[in-house]
Amino acid sequence: MDVPEGAAGATEGRGELREQPSIGRVVRRGQEPPLPGADTGDDPKGRAQQASAAPPLDSAWQLRPCLGDTWRWMSGPGRPPGEPGWYPARVPGTVLDDLHRAGQVPDPFTGTRSLEAEWVPQRTWLYRRPLTTRPLAPGERAIVRFEGVDHEATVLVDGKEIARHAGMFVPFDVDVTDAVADGGSHLLAVAVHPAPPNEPQVGRTDRVRVHKSRMSYGWDFCPRMIHQGIWKPVTLEITGPLRLVDARIGALPDEAGRTGHLRVDAAVAAGEPGQLHACVRAPGDGAVVAEGTADVPAGATGATLDLTVQRPRLWWPAGHGAQPLYTVDVTLRDRAGRTAGSRRTETGFRRVALVPNPGAPRHALPYTLQVNGRRIYAKGWNWVPMDARHGVPRPAKLAHLLGLAADAHVTLLRVWGGGLIETEDFYRTCDRLGLLVWQEFALSSSGIDSVPSADPDYLALMEREARALVPALRHHPSLAVWGPGNELHDTAAERPLAEADAPVIRTLASVVAELDPDRCWLPGSPSGPAFLNRADLVAAAPDDQHDVHGPWEHQGLGAHQRLYDGASCLLHTEFGVEGMANRRTFEAVVPPADRRPTGRANPVMEHLGAWWNNTELVCAAFGRRVGPDDPDAMRRASQQLQYDGLRYATEAHLRRAPRSSGAIPWQFNEPFPNAWCTSAVDHRGDPKPAYHGVRRAYRPAHVCARFATQAWGGHEAFTADLWSWRQDGTPEGSTVTARLLGADGVLHAEVALPAGRPNTPGPHNGVPAARAGRWRTALPRLADHLFVLDLALRAPDGALLADNRWVHSTTADLAPLCDLAEARVTVRTEPDLTAVHLAHTGGPAALGLYLTDAREYTAPGWAVFADNMIDLLPGETVRIPVAWRDAPQAGRTVRLEGWNIRATELS
Repeated sequence: MDVPEGAAGATEGRGELREQPSIGRVVRRGQEPPLPGADTGDDPKGRAQQASAAPPLDSAWQLRPCLGDTWRWMSGPGRPPGEPGWYPARVPGTVLDDLHRAGQVPDPFTGTRSLEAEWVPQRTWLYRRPLTTRPLAPGERAIVRFEGVDHEATVLVDGKEIARHAGMFVPFDVDVTDAVADGGSHLLAVAVHPAPPNEPQVGRTDRVRVHKSRMSYGWDFCPRMIHQGIWKPVTLEITGPLRLVDARIGALPDEAGRTGHLRVDAAVAAGEPGQLHACVRAPGDGAVVAEGTADVPAGATGATLDLTVQRPRLWWPAGHGAQPLYTVDVTLRDRAGRTAGSRRTETGFRRVALVPNPGAPRHALPYTLQVNGRRIYAKGWNWVPMDARHGVPRPAKLAHLLGLAADAHVTLLRVWGGGLIETEDFYRTCDRLGLLVWQEFALSSSGIDSVPSADPDYLALMEREARALVPALRHHPSLAVWGPGNELHDTAAERPLAEADAPVIRTLASVVAELDPDRCWLPGSPSGPAFLNRADLVAAAPDDQHDVHGPWEHQGLGAHQRLYDGASCLLHTEFGVEGMANRRTFEAVVPPADRRPTGRANPVMEHLGAWWNNTELVCAAFGRRVGPDDPDAMRRASQQLQYDGLRYATEAHLRRAPRSSGAIPWQFNEPFPNAWCTSAVDHRGDPKPAYHGVRRAYRPAHVCARFATQAWGGHEAFTADLWSWRQDGTPEGSTVTARLLGADGVLHAEVALPAGRPNTPGPHNGVPAARAGRWRTALPRLADHLFVLDLALRAPDGALLADNRWVHSTTADLAPLCDLAEARVTVRTEPDLTAVHLAHTGGPAALGLYLTDAREYTAPGWAVFADNMIDLLPGETVRIPVAWRDAPQAGRTVRLEGWNIRATELS
């Protein structure tokens, strides 16, 4: 189901290169050994803006399917303009999206209809458009540049093959000079051939021979929707004998931060002499802070400039400082002073390293991020491709999703290795928001075998890819860590692979060390020696829990707390809890007749997220008071478990800081609108309650508790360990207060303890976790069996620094939530629905109040709530600001739901 721009944003990506025999003259980036410390400047938008001689070829494209070699017949000149069988195409774009817009396939995001489009990647898809040029002067060349074609293509002009290319991530240039030298109108055609064989999630990694997104071949959060198409921009450049091919930038401050060193490595084609000029401008006022020139002799293929910036402003992750970005303009001029190409790049000065975790075993890798000499806790999330149709432009959605991550106090996004080498737009936004990135190459595990091939041709392919891709991202201060991929391991032994175990990991590590030595490298995620965070493994070898994965499911009431409270890992790079989709996504993608039952016995539910359908667990956790024939109740109960489960797991890791250096939940977003998924933000871009739970845990100041369960049936007393932290330090004399209140608001027990001192004295990593103490009190006797644990961190003068709430039951499950009497909540909105006021006016506490954007699924933009998933005690009021991102004022509507209120819509 398509969502208009403003409701869904843009993904570009990078593609893979596999060398093919050339026909005609082909110029490929990545063929020549890149210059150390350089940046390929892979910036499609930037290139179009800065190189006026390279206008975009982004319109007038058509598309048609071809069997066999029919594409050869259909690509020649003289084809009638109105010839049947051609459909309008978007470039950049995706074949499947074009076909859906043309009515040739059903909406693949509805029900099981993606199955009806699985034939698409078996065809060759022929793109064509007019190519009009003026006659070329002597010495001039015409270059068509493809930023990304997925996956294998033949380029033709007037039916004549000019070049062949294979690969998703690496851009390539095609010299069409001979074909268009006389000027006039020509026909540019690109045959995108059938998708190459590759492995879905359950398969064999040792059979993989391409560097292409594995996710689209079928994964637990995305059905099989193999991607094809011209998925990044295409431009035409008319150039003289002197050409600036690329400019790569590396920036690094010295250890004291007093001097910034900036290197420009330019790739040139110098048919005649020229001069390279670079100018560095400061953030804000644009003042020139460094510049230099270098002579380029005839015949040169490269030129280098080293510049110095005095007292550079340092770039910091969000929450630790500002994100100043310097502008670097690189220009190549000929002897007459005429411009032969220019590039503009933004970069930042910062140092990044991984240092040992305090108290870690001696043989452990360093897992603590250090930026500009300061330790940073990795408050993370796992990022996956934001749409299965990678090439469809969605800039607003990208900005929205990354904005949600920044709003949640995230410091690190792990770009998961089954997806994409992320785009220039992604990194540019992360630079500006202060989001650190851990980028993995597109390698991933498989259910049967998870060891990559050692085939020499495959290793050579991956080295070529890395040599083109690594320098391309070097100018981004947000990029902190490189890794080879996801869950590469000995499947039988459940042991992550080290560099010594896999030639491809060694190959990639070597390229990163050579071309990007100032960044961090980890040999995989997880990197072991244990693979899983599992209770029996933790008990047997707690010191083997370094960087681990799992579980991805709620473990059940009590068992969930025991697992995460017993964790000993230094870094947890994947852990999750499953949950049902938000209301409007569920209703948009699941046909009305297929919404019941919610479990896997329903074929539609099986298709839309079977791995994460926890209907049975939800039924059990709520004492069978929630059933599979009530989707609304199932959604509320499932999302409550996901909210509580994910935030408890995250808080448990934060309580172990600084020995724990990071928590990276699985997963932030999803590329396909599932009915069930582990994502915290659904495909539409609407957060689930779990997003707000983790967002609370990641606040700079927080208070939380370690407890055995949320369902206390069979226990004699309530017991909890109370914890708090404040990034800038908790004032001496602060207190942690805990209260047990019934749903009627009556106080049953209370304690106030000194806030305590951090786990480790001295420097910390932004989470000076401190245990206040243990509290034990009698369980309250309650007719409705529900009570609220209310926590507060207060300064010596009583000022509230942080608060937190958890709902508990005195029974063996959470069934009492289903039987709670109705609460009365008065609702008031501010003009244009920019804020919602909630006031409790009667009845028991209003629990699990959740606000959602209630407009049509296809409405543009998003409602972003400053807080959500609220437990409102009797007599309390709250004001919730609402930001409407890319959404018009007309038609704004919000829905308020909860466990024991009547759902209402506000407009």
